[in-house]
Amino acid sequence: MVSVCLLSSDECIELASELISGGGVIVYPTDTVYGLGGDPFKFSVVSRVIHLKRRVSKPFPILLSDPGYAFRILEDNNLVRELMDLFWPGYLTIVSKAKIGIPAALGASSVGVRVPSHDKLRSIIRGAGGFLIGTSANISGLPPANSVDTAIKYFGGSVDLYVDGGLCGGSPSTVIYVGDTYLRVLRKGLLGVDAIKEFCLERGIDYYE
Repeated sequence: MVSVCLLSSDECIELASELISGGGVIVYPTDTVYGLGGDPFKFSVVSRVIHLKRRVSKPFPILLSDPGYAFRILEDNNLVRELMDLFWPGYLTIVSKAKIGIPAALGASSVGVRVPSHDKLRSIIRGAGGFLIGTSANISGLPPANSVDTAIKYFGGSVDLYVDGGLCGGSPSTVIYVGDTYLRVLRKGLLGVDAIKEFCLERGIDYYE
């Protein structure tokens, strides 16, 4: 059975938050493509998302309700702070060193984080504690879903809730790795890399693609 609610409804936002907090997995709209996720600190949830996407185990990006949550899971980094101030909320996923002791469900030594430019989605995440697995809603190798209908074709009744927010843009975020003295573009997306190059040039730091 497929469960769908409309993002325009306050009840839908509350339900989605409750399901995430309770260990459920949902499909939800973002400012880029539809996402698939749940609580990133629950190993059972991470394992379920891996199974749904039919992919090998590797770290998932994390969506945050607010920038202040970033350094609960990342080591402090001045470049990350500057990038957050410039580009969040928005289309930039920042990958950097994870804090020691972060649960293994988040993966290895680094993790990607982003604050989406989507007020209602951030309300869902905030209600669930500030963190949400932010992987695209698709089976590995297939295009990310830009509508609930496409996501349902991928996952059917295997997720706990589909949050319908209409059509999404269809392009993913730009992903960069932030070191102590350099930036590397890992994936080109909605945020143009020229903005990243300018950021590096102004600060005299190395830029790689």
